[in-house]
Amino acid sequence: MQRNDWPTADPAALGIDADKLSELDPKIKSEYSNINGIVVVRNGYIAYERYSHQYGPDDTHHVASVTKSIMSALIGIAIHAGYIKSVDQNVLDFFPDTPYKQIQAITIRHLLTMTAPYPFEDSHEPLDKMCMQP
Repeated sequence: MQRNDWPTADPAALGIDADKLSELDPKIKSEYSNINGIVVVRNGYIAYERYSHQYGPDDTHHVASVTKSIMSALIGIAIHAGYIKSVDQNVLDFFPDTPYKQIQAITIRHLLTMTAPYPFEDSHEPLDKMCMQP
């Protein structure tokens, strides 16, 4: 489902306090001026959507470490559902045919905490250039 396919709904109909949502705008402007957009979704409906700094719903953003938070939530769901044994499971358990056997000691925990047990050589390429690569 694409973002523009998501229906909107009145926050109250979704069990969300509309007064609390209305407090977001001034709070974001005064305390979190680096936020370019926020979307609150519940049960598949958009309850709140605001953008600032000339951004809109079709603009892309570099999300940096936000991805780790989303991935850790998804890993928790996968563990609960039994698809993954634990965060200490080796990543290569999921890729048995990979030719990269030198990474056999890496666990899901290493990836989630960015603590892989091998040295990382920084690419020295500007982050914005790396993020724009296909």
